[in-house]
Amino acid sequence: MKRLLFTFAALISFTYTYAQENQKIIKGKIVYLDGPVVNADIRVSGSETVFKSKIDGSYEIKAYQGDIITFSYSSLRDMKIVVEDVTRILNITMLPEITELDEVVLEASKRRSQKDLEADYPINEKIIKTAWGYMDADKAPGQVWMMQEEDISSVRLCILDLLQGRFPGVQVNGDCTNGGAVTSRRFSSLTAGRGFVFDVDGQLFDSAPVWLPVQAMKRIAIFPGLAMVARYGNFGAGGVIVINTVNGSPEMNKFVDRARLRNNIFDGDLLSAEELSKNESTYLTAYKTSATVEAAKTVFEANLGKYYSSPYFFIDSYAHFMKIGADEFAAQILRKNTKLFEDNAVYLKALAYHAETNGKSEEAKDLYEQVFILRPNYAQSYRDLAESYRDVKKYKKAAAMYARYNYLVDEDFLQSDSLGLGSIMDRDSENLFRLDGDTIIDGKQPERSGAKYADFNGTRILVEWNDSEAEFELQFVNPEKRYYTWKHTMVANADRLMDEKLKGYSAEEFLMDGSLAGSWQINIDYKGNKKLEPTYLKVTTYFNYGLNSQRKEVKVYRLSLKDSNYKLFNVVNSGRITTY
Repeated sequence: MKRLLFTFAALISFTYTYAQENQKIIKGKIVYLDGPVVNADIRVSGSETVFKSKIDGSYEIKAYQGDIITFSYSSLRDMKIVVEDVTRILNITMLPEITELDEVVLEASKRRSQKDLEADYPINEKIIKTAWGYMDADKAPGQVWMMQEEDISSVRLCILDLLQGRFPGVQVNGDCTNGGAVTSRRFSSLTAGRGFVFDVDGQLFDSAPVWLPVQAMKRIAIFPGLAMVARYGNFGAGGVIVINTVNGSPEMNKFVDRARLRNNIFDGDLLSAEELSKNESTYLTAYKTSATVEAAKTVFEANLGKYYSSPYFFIDSYAHFMKIGADEFAAQILRKNTKLFEDNAVYLKALAYHAETNGKSEEAKDLYEQVFILRPNYAQSYRDLAESYRDVKKYKKAAAMYARYNYLVDEDFLQSDSLGLGSIMDRDSENLFRLDGDTIIDGKQPERSGAKYADFNGTRILVEWNDSEAEFELQFVNPEKRYYTWKHTMVANADRLMDEKLKGYSAEEFLMDGSLAGSWQINIDYKGNKKLEPTYLKVTTYFNYGLNSQRKEVKVYRLSLKDSNYKLFNVVNSGRITTY
C-alpha cells in the first residue's frame, strides 16, 4: 500500500513538472463597460516583462500551467487568474477600483445581529463565539490573533503545547500534565502578573483547560489588548483566550437559516421558460422538437458540417441521445470524436456529468478515470473518482481514493483544504463508511475524520461545475419566499475563486435540515466563464442524507445565457424534485 501511495505521489510530481515544461499561448480581450481597455498591463508571475493590450483590447502572451496572470489598469481593480491545463482563452471584464454602493453593501455596513453572525460563522473564519456572543474579528476595536481548525495540530497534547512559541509576546508556563498558565509581555506592570483566562464555548476558566483534547478544538482567538476584554471585566484584565470546540460550533452551510437572515423577499422576477428557450442554440431547439430518434439523427447530420470542430456540439448531442434512449448512437458519437475530448478535463467532466444523470455509472467512472490521469494534482479528481467507484459498488476502491487523498495532504503533496472541498470530502467519506462500511475492510471509518459530519440528517444539495472559470450566483428561495444568494464571482469572492484554482476543486454543498418544511426554489444568474463557451452545472440532491433510506438524484444544466436570473429546479423536503 505504501509503495502504491509513493508511486501515486511520484505521478503527481511528474505531471506537475511535465506541465511546467510546456509553455502555452493564452489570448483574449480586456474590456470595461463593453469597451476595449487599451494599454492594460499584463504580467506573468516570475517574469519582469510587462505586456500591453492592443487598441481593440486584445492580447496574446505565453505562460506555464500554475502561473498567475495579473491584469492591471489605472483606476480599475487588478484581476489575477491562475493558468490551468485547459487555459487558452481569457476574456477579462475589468471592474472599478471603488465600486458604487448597492443595496447589499449598505446592508452589510450596518451593525449585524447575533443571528447574522451565527449564520455566517461556518463560512467566515474571522467570527468567534464568546461568552457574551459572536464577534467578528475584522470589526473588533483591538488586535485579535486567530487559529483555524487547519492550523490546530492534533499531535499537540493540550492548549499549552499548542500555543508554545506561536504568537509574539505570549509566554507559556507549565505543561500538559501538571497544568500551567499563559501570560503576555505586552501588558503594563499593572496587569503583567494576571495572565490569560480562558473562554471555552462560553464557559470561563481561570486556569488553562489542559483537559480539553486538541482535536476537539475548531477555532481559537487570543485577545491580547485591554480594549478587547472590557466585556469580561476585571476577570479578563490579563487577556482572554477563546476556544470554540467542534461540537460547540454552528453547523456548516445551513442555508435554511441563512435565507431567514434578512428581510430578503423574493419578488418572483425570473426569466420564463419560453424566454429561456429563445436563447438556445438552433440545434438544441431542433433536438427538442424532434418527435423520434430518427428525426434527432437527421438534426445531428444536418449540423455536423457546421459544428464538426466544436466539442460542445458533440457533448450536447451525446447528452440528447442518451436522454431519449439512443445509447448506442450516443456512444458512437464519443468513439468517433475521441480526439476532441481525450486531453481536456473540462470536456470529459461534462460528458461524465451527462453519463451520471442518465444512469450510466460505468461510463461516468471511465470518464472520471481519464480526468484523474490528466489532473492527479486536483483535489476534485479524488472526490469524483471515489464517488464514481461508489456508484458502481466498488466500495473498497472508493475508500482507497479517500485514503490516498488524505495521505497526499498529510505528506504535503497536495494542499490541505478545510473551507472548500475538504469538508465535502470528509462528509462523503464518513457517509461511505456509515452506509457501506460493512463491505470495506474492518467496516470502520478512518480516524482522520473523527465522524464530525456524520450526524447530519436531511436534504443535501451538492453543486459542481466543469469549468473552473465559471461565475454565477445561486439563489435559494425558501417556502416563506425569503431568499439567500451564494455568489461565485470575482466581484464578490475573488479569494474563493483563486483558492479553487490553487487547490483544484469546483464544488459547494448546501444542507437543508427540515426546520422549514415545504418547497424550496433554486435559481441561477450565470455570469460567464471568460470564453464564448457554455458551462455545465451538475446538481446532486441527496434525500434522507445519512439514513439507510438515503437516495440521490443528479441533474445537469447547460449554462450559456448570461446576466439573467432563471429557475433551475424545486426541491421539497419530502424528496420530490421537479424541473422545467
